[in-house]
Parts: sequence; C-alpha cells; structure tokens
Amino acid sequence: MFPKRGYQWSLKVFQRLRHVKQLAFTYYVYPGALHSRFEHSLGVMELATQAVTYLLKKYKSEIQSNLKKIDLPVQRAVDCLRLAALLHDVGHLRFSHGAETMLPKGKKHDDYSIAVIDGLRDDIDSWYFKGATDLVIQLIQKDPIIPELNFLKDILSGQIDVDRMDYLLRDSLHCGVRYGTFDHHRLLETLLVIPGGETGGLRLGLDSGGIQSLEALILARYYMYTQVLYHRTRRIYDIYLLKFFEERGYKLENLLDAINMDDMDLTMVMRSAAKDKCSAGHTWAYYIINREHHSVVYETGAFAGVRNRMTAEKIYETLLKEFQDHSFIIDKNARGTIHKFVIPEEDEMGDFFYVRTKQGNWKLITEVSKIIHDMPKVFHVIRVYAKRVYAKNEDGQIDGKIKERVVELEGEVF
Repeated sequence: MFPKRGYQWSLKVFQRLRHVKQLAFTYYVYPGALHSRFEHSLGVMELATQAVTYLLKKYKSEIQSNLKKIDLPVQRAVDCLRLAALLHDVGHLRFSHGAETMLPKGKKHDDYSIAVIDGLRDDIDSWYFKGATDLVIQLIQKDPIIPELNFLKDILSGQIDVDRMDYLLRDSLHCGVRYGTFDHHRLLETLLVIPGGETGGLRLGLDSGGIQSLEALILARYYMYTQVLYHRTRRIYDIYLLKFFEERGYKLENLLDAINMDDMDLTMVMRSAAKDKCSAGHTWAYYIINREHHSVVYETGAFAGVRNRMTAEKIYETLLKEFQDHSFIIDKNARGTIHKFVIPEEDEMGDFFYVRTKQGNWKLITEVSKIIHDMPKVFHVIRVYAKRVYAKNEDGQIDGKIKERVVELEGEVF
C-alpha cells in the first residue's frame, strides 16, 4: 500500500495517464495517434455506464435480486463498475503495451493496476463505502470472482467488453482509419442478462438483433491488428524500446517504478542517450528519436503457423551469415487474440457466449454466426527486418540482393 498521501496523491496517480500514449509509437505511422490512456479510461467509464443503464431498464428486478444475495445495492454496484472502468489502466507503463515486455514473467499491466488500486484503498473506501476497493479489484482481476458480479465483469472485461469497444473506436478515429468502426450503440442496446448456470449469478448474452454488430466488432479487431496495432513499423519501434530497456538494465523493482515515470520522462532519457554514443542503449534510442528504422524483408500472413516460423527462422539465420554489413531482427511476437468464443466441434475452451434467437432459443454465438465461427482466434504475424549499419556511406537503403535471397530461401523451404 502507498504511504497515506490523501486526495491530491490519488489524483496524481490517475492524472499520469494523460502522459501515457494509448498506442506508443504508432504516431510514427499515423500522426494523429497521440491520444492517451487518460481519455480512453474516461471513454470506458462512459460506455460501461451506458451498458449497465440499458440492462437496468430491461432487467432491474433480476439484477436487484442477484445483487441482494451479496447484500449489494444496485447503485453501489454501478458505482464500483464505473470506478473499475475508470481505473482499469491506471497501472499502465510508459508507452503502454510497448513497454509491457519489461514486466516480470507472468505479470501484465492489469496486475499493476490492481496493485495501484489496492494502494489507494483508504481513499477509495472513504470516498465510496467500506469494501468498495475489493469489489473494484474483483471486476478487474482475471481470477474467479463472486458469481453475482459476473455480469458486471463481463461488461468490463468479457468478449464484447466496453474496454475493447472504446479502444477500437478511439484508435480508429485518431489514426484516421475506418477499420475499427462498428455500431456500438446497437451492440449495447441488444445486450441481455442470462442465468449463469453452474457458476451462478448472471452473465451477459445478446439478442439476435445484435449479431451483425458483434460480427463487425470482431472484424474490426482483426483489421486493427493487421493495419494499426501490429503494423510493421509500429512493431519495430516496440522492439527498439525493449532493447533500450534491456541495455539500460531497467527493471521494475517495485510498484512506484511503474507509476513514477510517463512517456515524457522516458522520451527525455532517450533523447539524451541518442546524443551520447557512450550511453547504454544509444543505438536503439538513436533509431527511435531519429526515426531510422529497419525495413521488412520477409513477412508471413496474418495467421502464421509452425512452418511459417521455421521459414522465417531459416531466412533470418541465413541473412545474418551472408550479409554481415547489415543488422537483422526477427519478430516472432506480433500476436493478439481476436476472440475467445467456444467453437463446440473444435474445442471447449473459452467463453460460452449465448445469443437468443428469434425463436426464443439460446445458442452459442459460434453456432449462429458463420463469420465468427470461421474467424481464427489468434492473429500472428512473423517478420524479418533488415538495416544497413556498417557501410561507410550509409544511405539507409538495404542491399537489393537481400530480397532476392529471401525469395530463393522461401522457395527452398516450400
């Protein structure tokens, strides 16, 4: 827990998000992508409020009965949902997901958000009610929670949660693309609550009138992965950032290391390192600050498999040996989950998300939507990057023979 510092300290912890970019170095590709985690957090809170408001209009008695089992008034539950939505990203590191690779193994920014919220326990419980902090944490954490809170958790971190709704719409807007757009109003209006089955409580479901909107959300997620979130140029700067951290020996020894630095602080450190050739991490800082990055010479499709990985590795290893006046980087970690809906004939792992059909029956979303059924669950692309670094008269262009060699190597593998 933080030392007790009161209201101003608590505000400062959240206000830091004004200076943490939502999309890290994506603005190097899409200049408008300068929005922050702060505005995203406000947006998630607003959408969470809209979602629970729609549900209360249709299912107030069911929700009241459900929450009464844990002696939780509806308004208190709504307050906790709004606060969880507002603070869900409060533990994000500088440059958001770009810096997450420096976290200890098995840790994610969610763990730091929970730790920050727990550190603000005295303030939160005094502003709301005793026990509010624990409820907020339950809505954010990934571990099993009180069943009666399941439908609220689904709103914030389910397969059609308001977190991804906001970032898809917001990222699309600021990047100036249309890949992330879908009818979120329709999606919110068609949300249902259904009995939670063996787990108890209530879960979110969907009316059949919202299927097309949900399909559009899933497609938007896929398109944003391919065109924005894992764009080839964005990814190479994430890699530079990781290498900069490694050479600087940056480690998160405690929670305050995560929340005492924002993008502006780190940028100043990198500017200094970029100017000093003797500074640890100089090369990577120089590439970032001066926007001098590697170029892609090999790239798999959007759903890379084992054979694609073997091809990429062979190309990378061969180029390292044959073109020693170049620097090569292989990126095997451009991976994201498109959805986790259960597909009965393929697996029983994931989210059993139900849709109420026009006939009044309940079916899994993957049984009524062929688009979602056929959409692969995981996006994964593997790339090999190259950069000329040792030539006396460096012009930034890679040797044209490299791409010719890549074509030869790709043919040999296949």
